[in-house]
Amino acid sequence: MRFFIGFMVAILFADKAAAVDSYADLVEQLMPSVVNISTEKETVADTDAAVDNLMLNPALQGREALGSGFFVREDGYILTNNHVIKGAKKINVITEENEIYAAKVIGIDTPSDLAVLKIDVVAEDGKTLKEVKPVVFGNADAARIGDKVLVFGNPYGLGVSVSQGIISAKSRDIGLGGQQYLQTDAAINRGNSGGPMFSLDGEVIGVNAALFASQGASGIGFALPSNVANWVANQLIESGKVRRGWLGFSVANGLDSYTGKAGFVITEIDESSTAYKEGMRVGEIITAYNDIPATDVAAFLSFTETMQPGESLRLKALSYGEEFRTVIKIQDMPADKLQDFTAQALKNSYQRSLGSEDGEVYYISEFKIAVKEADPRGLAIVKIDKTSPLSGKGIKIGDIILEADRADIYTAENLLDSIRNAVVSGGQQPISLLIQGTDNIFYSNVEPVSEND
Repeated sequence: MRFFIGFMVAILFADKAAAVDSYADLVEQLMPSVVNISTEKETVADTDAAVDNLMLNPALQGREALGSGFFVREDGYILTNNHVIKGAKKINVITEENEIYAAKVIGIDTPSDLAVLKIDVVAEDGKTLKEVKPVVFGNADAARIGDKVLVFGNPYGLGVSVSQGIISAKSRDIGLGGQQYLQTDAAINRGNSGGPMFSLDGEVIGVNAALFASQGASGIGFALPSNVANWVANQLIESGKVRRGWLGFSVANGLDSYTGKAGFVITEIDESSTAYKEGMRVGEIITAYNDIPATDVAAFLSFTETMQPGESLRLKALSYGEEFRTVIKIQDMPADKLQDFTAQALKNSYQRSLGSEDGEVYYISEFKIAVKEADPRGLAIVKIDKTSPLSGKGIKIGDIILEADRADIYTAENLLDSIRNAVVSGGQQPISLLIQGTDNIFYSNVEPVSEND
């Protein structure tokens, strides 16, 4: 009996191992959906430099560039990366059977770096030219770190190829348009850009977007999640453009200094937005949206971005420690999408504090710190004394002081004014500072010291 049980367990494990020994059946099923994309371009766009450093260099002048794509509808619509076809004067699609079709651009979306192409699959006389097998989109949100994936593409122009790996991480920000990416160890090389990442269920969960590697060899790869890709593709097909929901304000992880509750602190707000007209202000803390706890900024931004303009968003928030609820209308995102000024200020401050001699340094004796003015606002900390009241509060060199007691800080004089205003009956009151850190924004109560301390 013991032998029989052990024998059965061995069979179960053997069957399980055999199930992943080969992906041949699945690859054979998926391969017809994937295409190679060949383009001829007139010029090299300098704005692609950031993408080129990560992934496919799509165009050397006068040369063909090769990328990847995949069918998303039976009538010949193909999804790929915008940087694969950007600036092309001619686009050809090569199928698994080495059939070549001229493609036209239906629409592009710069923020997601996606583009939709179309080939004619039906002739004018109604004769079918090409039987198309579209992919099935899966739910990238449901994917887990450690899940196996298959990555298809056209590496180095060799033709459609497949590699296998796992999802190494989710919600990676790699500096391309503010999007969040899936990270994988599957081999992604030059030419894979725009190709699909499949789950073992045969569903697309990502679109190959970028890689980090030495000399262009396989390394860490990134894919735009399928939920975003499918949403963008549908809009481009239907209208040729993407309508995004706009909150009218920027947020970052933060803490309410009055209650200690965590949430999203509003760091910038547009005065023309419905949120501002409903009374929301910089410094307030959002603790929940549509009954979802405010814990993941990336998830919040993705959620609101995909809302339709005109839809209502319910918010629960804190203002000076007092809880309130409000409803704001999602607006159309303006053409000149708002940039995250505080993130840019942080970037600039690190550049200044790590070697640049530009900009005047001010010493704030009450805090025992040295600061420089940051762009577009705030004071970048370039030195903190060991006896500074900021020590031990998680504040470090490179961080930016954005506010003091809810007053915006632009210059050292602004901060000194706030310190002077805190003087009550000959003593110093703690000052609430809004600090932009490396990956979050938080409040910290700091008590100034006298010059003799």
